[in-house]
Amino acid sequence: MTHYIITTESGSDLTQRVIDRYDVRIIPMHVTMGDKSYIDGSFPVTNAFDFYDETGTLPKTSGSTPQDNSEVFQRIFEEHPDAKIIHIGYSAVTTVSFNAARIAAEEFKPGSVHLVDSQNVSFGLAAIVEETAKFIEANPATSPEEIVAFVEDLRERVRFIFLPKTLVYLHAGGRVSNLAFHGANLLKLQPTIKVEEGYLKPDKKFRGSFERCLKRTIEDFFKRYAIDPATVTIGGSPGVLAEHKQLAYDYVAEYGVKPSDWFNTGTVISSHGGPGAFGIVGIERK
Repeated sequence: MTHYIITTESGSDLTQRVIDRYDVRIIPMHVTMGDKSYIDGSFPVTNAFDFYDETGTLPKTSGSTPQDNSEVFQRIFEEHPDAKIIHIGYSAVTTVSFNAARIAAEEFKPGSVHLVDSQNVSFGLAAIVEETAKFIEANPATSPEEIVAFVEDLRERVRFIFLPKTLVYLHAGGRVSNLAFHGANLLKLQPTIKVEEGYLKPDKKFRGSFERCLKRTIEDFFKRYAIDPATVTIGGSPGVLAEHKQLAYDYVAEYGVKPSDWFNTGTVISSHGGPGAFGIVGIERK
């Protein structure tokens, strides 16, 4: 029976519980602040916010390199010579990581590394990784091609929306224009961001307090999509207030979502969304 091992990038923000439960191997992405480059996940996310506050410059995030991927693949084959790697990559349109994994895969025996673009980021990607791990566990005799097909189907049904608490970071990163930035502040509008075909795109706009916009975001999420409540995860970047977390739990419970661990975003996505951003992920039913 084939031994499968899933790999993905640190930008998946995968929880340690899932990493340990399914033996997922993590390939590092990178963050540069000033003239120093760091491995993603090697420092508190709040350091990135502090850097922006002190310098007015966003940290620069970059994907994994071919060498980063090669080193992880090599360790896997040293431990499990006959294993097959299923690499579920961070959105290929947002970073060089997926292409780096493709280059690295060419160093190994043909058919030993199978790559599939998740077309997602952060806990949208994490949801795909976990569901794929469950699929492999339930179908141990499955083929690599069937696993890739499973991911390709699943990624079309994953919905990831986040609500920034501030537009400062999106504006600084060029994802929100000057007009939209000042207009939103003037009119007290709070735009949401969705992940679609791998891209971060502006979505619905809500007006009012963050609490009101949080509720509207959740209401719209379940109204717009045929979400399976059992697949819903909520979370956010450092800075989400305890009362906002509780409100989010209360709101999603109205749609049949049972309490789960709060999902904490890492530096890669938090550098775009800023502190206090809220996110919700779910998978649509077939």
